[in-house]
Amino acid sequence: MTSQPALTPQMVVGLPIRLGFAITGVALGAVESAVSVARVTAEGVQNEVNHALGIHSDLLADTRSPLEILSHVAELLGPDRPIGRALAPGGPVDRLLQRGGVVDRLTDSDGILEKLTARHGLLDQATEEGGILMRLTAKGGPLDRLTRLGGVIDQITENEGILERLTSENGVIDKLTAPGGVIDKLTESDGILDKITEPGGIIERLADDDGLLDQLLGKDGAVERTIAPGGPLDRVSELAENMSELTPSLLAMQEAVSDLRATVELLNASVAPLGGLADRLPKRLTRGRAANNNYEQPGLEQ
Repeated sequence: MTSQPALTPQMVVGLPIRLGFAITGVALGAVESAVSVARVTAEGVQNEVNHALGIHSDLLADTRSPLEILSHVAELLGPDRPIGRALAPGGPVDRLLQRGGVVDRLTDSDGILEKLTARHGLLDQATEEGGILMRLTAKGGPLDRLTRLGGVIDQITENEGILERLTSENGVIDKLTAPGGVIDKLTESDGILDKITEPGGIIERLADDDGLLDQLLGKDGAVERTIAPGGPLDRVSELAENMSELTPSLLAMQEAVSDLRATVELLNASVAPLGGLADRLPKRLTRGRAANNNYEQPGLEQ
């Protein structure tokens, strides 16, 4: 067996010192790593803030450039910018949030949202097992077909697609948010949106019990009957299958019509010589037949 080295007084005295230095070195290394990660994270966040605010300079969006940040925020909230127009006093947001406005009527007790989210209400019926929402989000359902690769969503969000044309400068959204545009007309006092959401208005009547929404989305509603097994959608698909089965018969009928046309042309070609032959018969034969037609037996006169 190998002998263990004996502990000398120098080792006993120096061991705590060496352990202290080692622990201090590990702690300093951990602190240095944490500071590096924090610095990188802070720089990334500041760069994202710069990009969001539209700051294109070497200065970071920190305490070294507060005036630059304030100037860009003021520019975004200017009266000629969409956000500024929306947040301006008397603007769309102000009209929506005013006391007794659209938001108050939507979120009021016994309001539209209360009726929609009530127990056994429209939302409960739509989200129950086998309900409309479950069928829409099922695999192979309408939502799956919309979001599949190359589907409708991909076509909308592709480069130079519909979404890009909508959000471009002087595009549809820019025109909608312009002063006196559609949004201004919708959210103005006594505007269309105000009339729709007023007590006893269209939306309240839609959300009433046995209203249009209940008839459309409720149990045994129009939508459920439409997508039910054996419903109109199934019958339409069956009709499409029957039409596809009729295609060979239609093609055969077209060929039969072509053959019938050829037969008629052949008969016409055969009848024409017979007419010419009748014209060449002796006239005495034709006169004799006419005399026989005009002959009357004696004793038949009254």
